[in-house]
Amino acid sequence: MSAETNVNPGNQNPDGNATAETPETPVTQEEVVSVDELKQQLAEEQKKAATSYDNFVRARADYENLKRRTEAERLKLNAEIRERVLVKILPVVDDFERALQSLPENLKNEAWINGVNMIEKKLKTFLEQENVSEIPAEGQEFDPRFHDAVHRDEESSGDKDVVQAVYQKGYKLGDKVIRPAVVKVGRQ
Repeated sequence: MSAETNVNPGNQNPDGNATAETPETPVTQEEVVSVDELKQQLAEEQKKAATSYDNFVRARADYENLKRRTEAERLKLNAEIRERVLVKILPVVDDFERALQSLPENLKNEAWINGVNMIEKKLKTFLEQENVSEIPAEGQEFDPRFHDAVHRDEESSGDKDVVQAVYQKGYKLGDKVIRPAVVKVGRQ
């Protein structure tokens, strides 16, 4: 016989190639404890991960709420600033109207007067574009939401208050009164 023997070690196939199989060894008590410890550690880590995820979801919701609230505040502030600017422009429009109404006849055809007329029209067009409208007053039934009565005609008679004269025009921005009309009221 030859010196070669046909011995098959445990980690090789009969053809001589190594395999991934390892022989089974009995599980010791130390290994069982360590598996239980690993399971406990895994449960703890899963709990931490769930807590972290919950915190992330809350933080994201808080951020979205903050973003929404900040945007709403920004829009509100812009609307307030816009309203303040428009209210400050109204006396300028009033002044142009009074100036053009009190103009002497001999000056009405002057070129510079036409320029003043154009400026007044541009201001009124600007207000219309910004959704500012004049509050109807003269001949209308008195409404304290839109009219500010500073004078009452005591000699008139009737069953309802009606605006007889407008001392200062009133304006609305959309549906909001930004300046009530200053009026004289009488009964009709």
